[in-house]
Amino acid sequence: EGTLTIEHLSPDRSRGAIHTSGAIHTICRRVAEPVAPMSFALDAATRVSFTGERFVHAYLAHQFGDPPSPPPSPPPPNWRSPPAPCTSSGASVLMLGARARQFSSFMLLLGRMGPAGTFEQKHALILQNKDAVDIPLMLEALPSATEFRDAISSLSPEQQRFAKAYRAMQLEGSVFGILVIQLKPQLEALLKLPHDALTKEIALTQQLLDLFIQYQIPSDLLTYAGPAAASPEEKLEAVRGHVAAIYKMVEAAKEGELHAARQEAMMEQPFHQEYAESFGDTSAGCFLSGEARSAAMSADSDETPLRRNPRSLQRRCSASAGLLSACSAPPPRHSAAQKRVQMPVAACAAGGMEGSSNILMGGGFGASFPAPTAKATDGPFAAAPAPPFAPGQKAAAPGAAAGDAAPAPIAGPAEAKANDDDFDTADDVASELDYTKIPSTLDAKLLTAEGGAAIRPTTIKVGETWTKRSQKALLGKPKEEALHTEEQQREKQAAFDLLDALSCSGALPIACCSLHVVVAATHAFDQSLLDTVIQQNVNPIEKLERSSLLVATTIHDAPAGRLLRDEVRERVARFAAPELLGGDAAAAGEGAVADLP
Repeated sequence: EGTLTIEHLSPDRSRGAIHTSGAIHTICRRVAEPVAPMSFALDAATRVSFTGERFVHAYLAHQFGDPPSPPPSPPPPNWRSPPAPCTSSGASVLMLGARARQFSSFMLLLGRMGPAGTFEQKHALILQNKDAVDIPLMLEALPSATEFRDAISSLSPEQQRFAKAYRAMQLEGSVFGILVIQLKPQLEALLKLPHDALTKEIALTQQLLDLFIQYQIPSDLLTYAGPAAASPEEKLEAVRGHVAAIYKMVEAAKEGELHAARQEAMMEQPFHQEYAESFGDTSAGCFLSGEARSAAMSADSDETPLRRNPRSLQRRCSASAGLLSACSAPPPRHSAAQKRVQMPVAACAAGGMEGSSNILMGGGFGASFPAPTAKATDGPFAAAPAPPFAPGQKAAAPGAAAGDAAPAPIAGPAEAKANDDDFDTADDVASELDYTKIPSTLDAKLLTAEGGAAIRPTTIKVGETWTKRSQKALLGKPKEEALHTEEQQREKQAAFDLLDALSCSGALPIACCSLHVVVAATHAFDQSLLDTVIQQNVNPIEKLERSSLLVATTIHDAPAGRLLRDEVRERVARFAAPELLGGDAAAAGEGAVADLP
């Protein structure tokens, strides 16, 4: 359905811009299935449960100190100081990119992992038909475990307990979550269709999404309610009939609203009532051009309805007869400027209305929304006007008009099908994994490990301004727009309206989705790269290898000897992390670490 990437952005000091330095490298763990259900809240009263695939990613960033600046020279007179350039000591920036393919769609939810198997969503949006969005992610490093221990050592016991509880909340809130929901499989489960039934039904899928997102149609009006033993083609045809009936109802409601708007516009004309009273007929209406209206106004500019003489009445009748013949005649071709000034008026008699309906139908008031089965003759002017539906009126009439029985409501949540795929993982209790405890476990391990003082826990925050690129039509031009707080809230509300329909207000769990949990840390060097290598005589590659191995043992919950390749195990055990590979690899039979020189 699309792609999801996280890229690293680096500032370019020479050009004063930010460029992409490629996708980030993470330590990934795929949680074994079956997994325990998790949930997130749509509102205060609705929670949606989900299962699906789960991945844990650990991202280890590195940061070097700034090189020492040369001593400043005395500035010349009348010299203004330029703004300070950005330095590498600031917060790092990542870019989350999500792109949907043509005729494909998925939903993206961003937030953090909560306690007791919950996902606390903060942002949500729908991507479909080549939509693409770039979301900045800000990395903010917290003090390392050693720095925190030294900072609270002089506090009282009560203050230390408060500081530790506050840091624990910071660490639990630093677990970033990305939830990707596939819409087509959830639509199939909602409508009681077979698996992959909507894979090749592109038009039907798009119509269903439009009905749920734009019109918020209840899902029980579209769900298949026939026998379960029916063929997939019969089920699809029944759902297609329900969709056509709903579109017909929407089209009738639009035509009714247009008819009511026309009548309201005719009632607001200033000279409408006088001529209607002159002929005693207000049952119909026609459009008069600007010249005809001026002639009609000039014919009665001197007399009022209360003071008339026979001569003026005769002149009025002659002018009105000309108007009646103009209304009954076929409409002439007008220019675009004349069409814009045409005004409705109910001054035509019943005998001259054969041509007025053609003028009304060609006046540019037709609805542009495409209905799947609506004919050109359907509408309020070809038959009796169809009034719009009241808020409390039942929507069973369109289904009865199409010859379909009213669909029954969904009985209850459907059971998620177990995935038969086998994964290469050593996790036996992966379903019991608590994602919020990963940072605190890593913090406790770094407190006692050698070199752990340089690793700092890092929080991931979503940036304020997003960039979205969309293309409304196949032949349309791509459009790029910035999504600020108000636009992001609209996207989130549209996504939640669709989720409420797809989950039956929380009654139907979501099985086809992927949860990506991201835990970040930063290895901070005190000096610059050259000073670290030359002055401190330290190899930063070996330091980063040891830090990566510490993080990997925490994520995979496995000894370090099982996480290394055979060709690098000897070098890492000798130089980078001898304390981590002193006995793990030998106990597991993976390399003779004890025989190393």
